[in-house]
Amino acid sequence: MISENISTTSEDGIGDVIPQIVQTACAYKSVITFEVNNKHVNAKSIMGVMALASQHASRIRVSADGEDEADAVKAMVQLIG
Repeated sequence: MISENISTTSEDGIGDVIPQIVQTACAYKSVITFEVNNKHVNAKSIMGVMALASQHASRIRVSADGEDEADAVKAMVQLIG
């Protein structure tokens, strides 16, 4: 498992890139999760990511577990950070 903290660069947090987050996450075999304030959501779930976005967090922890975990985390960091 690989994890990394991301500081969002947008005023809206991740709200403006939700579809891209889910689409990118679905391209990987690894299980990808986001954590904000001890709440975990599946990055492949649009409803989960929308719920996370409603918190307007400036820092998000992304974790991936699986055969392509390093690439998955890197992609999320590039997309969000």
